[in-house]
Formats: sequence, structure tokens, C-alpha cells
Amino acid sequence: MFSGQILLSFFFLLISIVAVSQVTNCPRSTKQAEIWYFGDLAGIDFRSGTAIPLVDQDVMTTLTSSAVISDSTGNLLFFTDGNRVWDKTFNQMPGAINLAGNVAATQPCIIVSKPGSHSIYYEFTIDLANKPDNKGLSYSIIDMGLRGGMGDATGDLNISLEPSVCNKITAVNNRDNSGVWVIVHKWESADFYAYLIDKAGIMAPVVSVAGSVHGGNYADNIAFGYMKASPDGTRLALAIMGMNKVELFDFNNNTGTVSNPRSFSTTDAGVQPYGLEFSSDSKKLFLSLVQSSGGGPPANPSKIYQFDISGGLLTNPALIISTDGIRLGAMQLGPDSRIYISRTVNQFLTKDSLDVIYNPTRLGTACNFNQLETVQDSRFWLAGRPGLYSLPNFNQSYFNLPAFTWDSVCKGQGTKFKITNRANLGTVQWDFGDGGTSNTVDPTHAFAKPGPYRVKLTENFNGEAFSDSALVTSYPLPSITLVDTVLLYAGSTINLHAGGGFSEYLWSTGSGDSIINVGSQGTYWAQVKDIHCCINADTTFVKVFEYLVPNAFSPNGDNLNDVFSVLGLYDNINFSMVIYDRWGKLVFQSNNIHNGWDGRAGGQYCPPDSYVWIVKIGFLGKDIITQGDVVFKGTVTIIR
Repeated sequence: MFSGQILLSFFFLLISIVAVSQVTNCPRSTKQAEIWYFGDLAGIDFRSGTAIPLVDQDVMTTLTSSAVISDSTGNLLFFTDGNRVWDKTFNQMPGAINLAGNVAATQPCIIVSKPGSHSIYYEFTIDLANKPDNKGLSYSIIDMGLRGGMGDATGDLNISLEPSVCNKITAVNNRDNSGVWVIVHKWESADFYAYLIDKAGIMAPVVSVAGSVHGGNYADNIAFGYMKASPDGTRLALAIMGMNKVELFDFNNNTGTVSNPRSFSTTDAGVQPYGLEFSSDSKKLFLSLVQSSGGGPPANPSKIYQFDISGGLLTNPALIISTDGIRLGAMQLGPDSRIYISRTVNQFLTKDSLDVIYNPTRLGTACNFNQLETVQDSRFWLAGRPGLYSLPNFNQSYFNLPAFTWDSVCKGQGTKFKITNRANLGTVQWDFGDGGTSNTVDPTHAFAKPGPYRVKLTENFNGEAFSDSALVTSYPLPSITLVDTVLLYAGSTINLHAGGGFSEYLWSTGSGDSIINVGSQGTYWAQVKDIHCCINADTTFVKVFEYLVPNAFSPNGDNLNDVFSVLGLYDNINFSMVIYDRWGKLVFQSNNIHNGWDGRAGGQYCPPDSYVWIVKIGFLGKDIITQGDVVFKGTVTIIR
């Protein structure tokens, strides 16, 4: 027989939970930048893991940067040229027209999701700095809850933030990912303006004075050229066409301040800095030089340089490519960790392909410009749709990509590793930091013990070795303990607890709650997942029982069937039993299930006859739920 105290301790068992941490190995769906629309009806879809050209939109042609946004699972929401906005069905949003982005600006627009909201997006726009009615930096609000989920502007259009800025804009998350910094450079000034967007909205700008004054004769193209934040949010770079200069700064993504300017002046004849982009590890910076003068084919070759900024310096760039007869313009890091480069002769003589830097994290020409495996001139084909000078402008944090990713890392369970950029791999060598190794491209490895492990990946290509590493933490399995057997009185129900504090629950009944209520006998299991996506499970058996009451007994002192009592497996109860003779006289009563009737009343044995009994039971275990007390009655016969 189970004691009430032991059974209650099972029902109210407290499961120890590891303190909640911000660190998690759970896979996250971050596919906001995996659909691109740009140029002359061009597009790319990265969602499958392999870039494929898109030919499904016939509405947007833009010379310079567009902006596109998808939800976290990669479903297209909307895209824009800075002046008009199209929804996911390629219809123009009726309320989002005549936005203040000037399509002649280098980066006329960028889209930022409002933190804490699933429907509100800010479209920031840039107007040309020299216009008499220049709107400068403005924003409009797009609400995806409008028009049945197709989205539209809320009516808050072209709200001015700063009246005169250069023709460039970038964005990157703040340090704890609770907000996004939107960064511009003021015209006729050395001021950077960094606006933090958080769940409260757009904050007042953080103003930093650093680097060159951008101003003077607008025709000198000083306002033009790209600005990019590094994916890790620690650096900021600008291409200044009219000054033949690229500048690199430190960016404090906690405070929004820009500091520590370094510059490099280019001396290549007839070409000027225009496009620029960081590698996914934020250690390399790429710059395109292009001839801006003349409307025909360029007389001077376009060039791509790579700066190794791992030590913070902006010196001694490596020439990656010099190519005649083509203008290399925008550069944008992709979700596959490759950098895509727009290419066109001019506005009218176009190309339906992009140049590709396949391995931007590798130094010098090992970055493999247009080289995929052993094939030279491996450009990305746009299926007949020209890219012009254009590629989309994104929040750069979408491209803060590790060399490899992994799913949940849990003690004793297989962890799947996957290389992010699979171009020019050659052979690979994994060192899991626990003595385990693998030569498989995407291996599965089980860590025997919890703890941090330094996992190292080495790629070997063309006789060179390229290594990256990451600290991977193996977590213990979540603790779940269900009692082996639970007793349940017939007709009642009981609550089964899987414990608190887990991120996900799954019961054998299909329930996703931490507690289920059951009323039938059987085996039940619960599976729990913690914040690290580690999974554990346990099983319990619910046994249905009844209280048994005999219909006769023989109180004759022979120690056989001498006592009439109620028999049952659960005694954590309030109990009462009363017995009456056929004339309604009380002959026995008890408040303890273990104290039965020995057949006597007033010290004398009662005569053989039938006696009426009534039993009332109230369950003290809070997990056994009944509609009030259980009452049952019957008769018992004394046999002599």
C-alpha cells in the first residue's frame, strides 16, 4: 500500500531547471534577406540553400539600390525602389506612392523591421543632396496587417528626420539585438547620424564627428558611393567617389558612436570608388572602382580591391580583378556568404549576370573571383534580366554568418554541422575539440559530456588550407521525471505534470501543455524541449483502481474473515464509514480506512443478519479531481 505522504511527494515533485540564459543552440529562422529583386526586373532566391535566378516580377526597374524584406521564414513581404512599393503579389501598395527616395541616389532606401512587432516596417529613404526641395532622410511606415495581409502605408509618409544627407544609408543591429541602427552621413559636414529603432520607435540620433567633410560642388560626386556597416556591427566603411577615397571607422553598436577614422586614397586612372562590402566574418573589405564619366563603354578598366582589416588597418589592398569594357557597381554579401557584384556597360548596354566573389573570407586572389571549383568566369546568370548598377540594400546583420552552423548540441545526442559557404571546399577536416574528427562535409557528432568545445573546420583548396573555429557548448539533457505508476480511482481524473520552465512540451495525447488531465488507464509519455533545443522524455503508467467492499464476513474469532473493512490502494483520503442494522440503529462508525468492523456493537457480537453500510471518501491528493466526495453504499451479511 502506498502511503499518502510518498504519493503526494510524487505528485508535487519539483524538477530542477537550469537558469534561463540568452545563449541557445536552437536553430533560428532568419531568412529576411533570402529573396532579392533589383535592376531591370531581376531577382535571386536563396531559400533552398542554392542561389537561383527569379523571373517572376515584371514591375520594378531601378538603376541603383532597391530594398527587399521577407519574413523570418523567407516569405516575401514587399520590395521598393525608394519611390514605389510592391507587395508579394507584385501589385503596388496603393498608399505607398511618391516616397522620397530618389532613384538616382547610390542607396535610396532601406527597410527595417520594427523590433517587437510582427507587422510594422520602416522604409527609410534618401533624396539627392543638391535638390532645392531636398527631403534628405525620411521614413514611411508600412503595416503588413493592412489590405488583408498584403500591407500598405499607414498614412505616415515621408516624415523628415534630417534635411540634407549624402546619397547613402546602411543599417545594422545593436549589440543585444533589441534594436537596429540606421546610419547616414550629413551633407556639408563630417557628421554621422545614427538612429536607433527599438520597440518604442525611432530614437533621437547619436551624432558623431569623424573623418572627412562631405560637401562642396555636388557635381564632383562627393555625395555618391556606398556606405556599409560590417555584419558584426563593429565597423563602418564609406566609398567617397569625388574624393577618390575609402574610409573605415569603428562603430560602437552599443552607443551608436562612430570613431577612429582611417582612409585610403585610390590613384587608379579614370576610375573612382563606388561599391563596397565586408566579408561575412567582418575581416575583409572589398571596394569597386568604376568609371563614372561618359555615357558609352568605359575607357578605363573597372577594378576590385580587397583590404585585410582583421588588424584594424586600411592599407595595402590586394588587386582582385581588373576588367575592361564593363562597369562594376554595387556589391552585396549574400546569405550564402558570397559577394555578388553588379555589372553593366552602361544604362542601355546591359549584362544579365553578376560577378561573384565566392570565398570573401579568404585572403587575396584566394577569394576566388568568378572561380567556382576549376571553372573560370563562373558568373551568376540572371536568366536574361539585367542587374544594371543595382543590388538590394539590407540590414547588414542578416549576413553576420559563421563559417559553419550547427543544430542543438545536447549530451549524447547527434549534432549536425553544416558549412555555410560551400564554394571551393576541396577536402575538409573537422576537429570537434573532444578528440573526435571527421572528413565529412556535413558531419554529425555526439558529445559524450556537457561543456564547451572549440570546434575547428579546415578547408583545403588548391594546395591552401583555410581554417575557422567556433566555441560550441554541449548542454545536459533537460530533467524530466514522471512517477512510474500513478493510481487513479475509477471515474475520477488526475493531472500529470511534466515540470515547469521548458520551451516546448509534447504528450502522447498530442497536448503541448505542461500538464494534462487524464481519466483512463494506460501508459502516457511526455517529451520536453529546453531553451537549448535539447530533448528528453519520460513515461508513467496510470492504473485505475476501485475500493473493494465484501458482502459478508464471519466474526467468530478464528482469524479468518473476522473483520469487515474497505480495501483500496490509495489511503491519502478523508474517510468515513457508518453501519446500521435493519431498524436504522447505528452499530459502527470509523474515520480510518484501516479500522474495520469486528461485528460487535456495545461490546456484544451482533446477530447474523444483513446490515447497511455507507462509505464516503474525499481525496486529499490535489491531482485527483472528482466532482465532490465519492459516496457508495451497500449491505453486508454476518455469517456464524
